Amino acid sequence: MNATINELILLAGGTFLTVLGIGKIIEVRKLYKTGTRAIGTVVALEEIAERPSRGDTPMIMYYPLIKYMASDNQWMTVRYDVGTNPASYREGDRVKIIYDGADYKRVIIDNSFSRLIGFGIMILGICLIIGVAVYYILNQYQPT
Repeated sequence: MNATINELILLAGGTFLTVLGIGKIIEVRKLYKTGTRAIGTVVALEEIAERPSRGDTPMIMYYPLIKYMASDNQWMTVRYDVGTNPASYREGDRVKIIYDGADYKRVIIDNSFSRLIGFGIMILGICLIIGVAVYYILNQYQPT
């Protein structure tokens, strides 16, 4: 029995998530190793309405705007790339950050979520690949 288009799409999605997760792991490890640590302050929360899929009602995501002093004594304000609902931070919260000295806008908040997100994405991708493989093997010999 040939693989169906759905199985191939899920397999491609699993592969994409696995590669994305590995890339995120490498990026975060590099930033932890070579980045500069600082203490930032959440100066605002940016509300962005995002639609999970077409037709769904928009979901408000909260992105913290973090202000910190870079190593050259220049104040920087960046929007953190990870939004949450409900908001994970409030205005005035102090956060530990790590930023790239060559690109001050490239910032991660120094917490367990930042360290583990790559692994989570990678594991999700691997589980998807394994699930498709098991489904294919179990249904390979089914009469049509």
